Amino acid sequence: MTYMTDNWKDSDCSVKPVVDRHLSTQNEYDFKYIHDTVYSLAQSEHNLAPQVREALNVIEEAVDKYGQGVLSLAFNGGKDCTVLLHLVIAALYHRLQTQNIKPIQSVYVTCRNPFPEVDDFVEECVKRYRLESIRVPAPMRLALQQFIDTVKVKPEAILVGIRRSDPYAENLTHFDPTDEGWPSFMRVHPIIDWSYQNVWEFLLLLGIPYCELYDRGYTSLGGMDNTFPNPELVNPDVPSGFNPAYMLTDEQHERCGRMNSTKK
Repeated sequence: MTYMTDNWKDSDCSVKPVVDRHLSTQNEYDFKYIHDTVYSLAQSEHNLAPQVREALNVIEEAVDKYGQGVLSLAFNGGKDCTVLLHLVIAALYHRLQTQNIKPIQSVYVTCRNPFPEVDDFVEECVKRYRLESIRVPAPMRLALQQFIDTVKVKPEAILVGIRRSDPYAENLTHFDPTDEGWPSFMRVHPIIDWSYQNVWEFLLLLGIPYCELYDRGYTSLGGMDNTFPNPELVNPDVPSGFNPAYMLTDEQHERCGRMNSTKK
């Protein structure tokens, strides 16, 4: 049987499709359904399939090498790590073939003055994807050390939703140890070679819920004092005054609504 949402039939991201009814619940997701839809996409002829296959292969390799117990996830509610989280659940089910996946250790590194919409979305994902999330404040280096010192099982590897277009990510590979002076673990980057358009196509095709700020013209999320709707998306004819993030055509302008380079 092939599992596809209605969104699969139309890859035009200029119109936001509805959330997949299987993913609209506030309760724990059906992990088998996530597995079946994601792997159906990976095995299809869709233009996004190669990126999905590559990401799944990286996650599967990480699971095989480290095991779920010492493999953690960085999840801050942003679009990229939402894609990563969905892929991780699919890959874990693929390896374990059970809904009874152990809660995933995850770290939510918060910026100063975070958006309540981001906090709320993270909490929703904690329930939906069965995360064991620890919230720690930035800066990143200290936050990661606090996370490692706090969790029940010290992670040997952390899955991160960074992309090559992000600051300082040009030379990253799928597996990179942390730099000298940082807490020691392997950084795993399954979507390092995905584009901004790839991220939104995946979310829209599969009808995956994401933080509501993206529908108000935010394309990169930080704190409330340094993040604004992207001026490239101004549209006085819509209620928010801005088109949604998935309508940005030039990913070089992804951070035009930010006052610094850190993003979600």
